[in-house]
Amino acid sequence: MNDEGLRQRLHTLNIKTRGKGFVEINGRLIDWLRDIKAEDGLLTLFIRHTSASLIIQENADPDVLRDLADSLDGLAPQSAPYR
Repeated sequence: MNDEGLRQRLHTLNIKTRGKGFVEINGRLIDWLRDIKAEDGLLTLFIRHTSASLIIQENADPDVLRDLADSLDGLAPQSAPYR
């Protein structure tokens, strides 16, 4: 196996949010991958905020995001008496 073509890249992507909700980052990731001329490989994302999570979905129907938000609100409502 020839390892000459194997490279590792590190990049920090800062995302400003407006609080609760979904933020699509596909475009910014695609731009960065294009900038570094990535062709094949593994993309690992580390999300630093404790209440953030990564959702991977096809986004074919906007109702999916609404259904997902409704489900998450049911699991962890903002009005619950958290400690």
